[in-house]
Amino acid sequence: MKILLKLRNAMRSGVFFRFVFFLLFAFPLFVGAESLILEDFDISDYPKVEVRLRASRGLSLDKEILSLSEHKENRSRRVGPSKVERPDGTRPVHFYLVTQMTDSFDHNMQATEIIKTIVERGEPEDRFSFVFFTDDVFLSKEDLGKSDALKEAKVPGGKSNRNTSSNLDYVFQKISPRLQENDYVLVLFYDRDLIPSSEAQNGEYTRNVPVHVLSFASTGAKYLAKRYGGEFYSLTSADFRSQLLSDQNYFRKKPWSLTYDSPFQDEWQFQGDGAVQVELETKSSRRLTFAYDIPFGTRIRTFLLHPSIFLPSLGFLVFLTLVALLLVWRKGKKQPEGSVSPEERLHTIEDEQDAYRKMYGNQYQLVYSEEDRIETERSHPIALKEFEEGEAYEKATLVLKEGRNPGKQYSLGRAETTIGNSDLCDLVLYEQSVSKNHARIRKVRNRYILYDLVSEAGTFLNGKKVLRPRILYDFDEIGIGKALLVFRGK
Repeated sequence: MKILLKLRNAMRSGVFFRFVFFLLFAFPLFVGAESLILEDFDISDYPKVEVRLRASRGLSLDKEILSLSEHKENRSRRVGPSKVERPDGTRPVHFYLVTQMTDSFDHNMQATEIIKTIVERGEPEDRFSFVFFTDDVFLSKEDLGKSDALKEAKVPGGKSNRNTSSNLDYVFQKISPRLQENDYVLVLFYDRDLIPSSEAQNGEYTRNVPVHVLSFASTGAKYLAKRYGGEFYSLTSADFRSQLLSDQNYFRKKPWSLTYDSPFQDEWQFQGDGAVQVELETKSSRRLTFAYDIPFGTRIRTFLLHPSIFLPSLGFLVFLTLVALLLVWRKGKKQPEGSVSPEERLHTIEDEQDAYRKMYGNQYQLVYSEEDRIETERSHPIALKEFEEGEAYEKATLVLKEGRNPGKQYSLGRAETTIGNSDLCDLVLYEQSVSKNHARIRKVRNRYILYDLVSEAGTFLNGKKVLRPRILYDFDEIGIGKALLVFRGK
């Protein structure tokens, strides 16, 4: 009878309902702790996929049996061999230290000592954010360097803490948008009888960011840590400081790297939208799922490199190349009329001179015109348009501008004037670089035409080498050796 009376009183006081409530929601979650968290994935080298995972300290992925599969639309395929490794080295960490302010001087001093120790053990490149809260106060100091964090690592006093769960809801509403997957979140509070809110139970505090809890041992505090894949540290434990700092050093290590080849890499048709869902499960952790979208450019590349497309396209291109080479070869064998094969070309100066004599001739015979050009019997052709546009002069002279006897003039009254280093030339230039028969100027229909007689040093008109007969204009400059002659027409 006394037992029934005590049970009735307990039910009236609300303790009984609180106890039953935790039995209903907390116990199943303790069985399956979320100890595997996705940090990031990389599909830039698709079909190679790299998944970066953060596991709890007791979970070594390289020793686990992994079950990995991909799902695309209504199809599912298991992933073949995968590679699991943990890169060496550490990385900078952003610490979010969420601390409850109390009206207890001892508790505030203890919390100050704890967060200051965490900052002191941090690396110079680490960042720190402090959040202090009570029922009516929310105070944040964000993104501090190590030196500034040491100055700000002091927990101010507070008044009441009657609703810690609602206060935590408000805190995470403020900081969760800024949290990243590699941030470290530690919640320090002194509530001995915490009951997590519905938001906390539904996982609305963080996404893929563990929440570590440091408080007095209670069912609600342990649940909060397990629910978000974090660790629970009891304030009454003698070695909680060493455990906390050791786990933070472990958290600083680079995440696990899981690489595999997508089983859908052989699909080259443009089916669906490219969305792929991945399921990862280990023997000792909960199932982890995430999805990625294959970029459009990657899908095009996969399509073009697929053997069903690439090999026929390559064969067709090779065929076109061979046909083009064959046409070029056959065209090269058919020489136009009057063309000279490479074997028949002359490579010596004497042969070139002979060829130029055949081209220019020893005499400039009577000019006759056709539809499109003026020709001589054995001279290089001059276009009719160029000849007709040439200036006609009744008289012409050459004035020596540079060289021996500058200012001396030579009359071009004859039909043909030969310039060279020979005494037989009409205009003699005694220079070593001038050939015996170097150049020639002919008068045709009052147009004066300059020829180079295949000289070794060449003949230049206005600074350009004469490669064919050129019609002269007033003030044209003719360069022969070191001599510079100015053509003057009247």
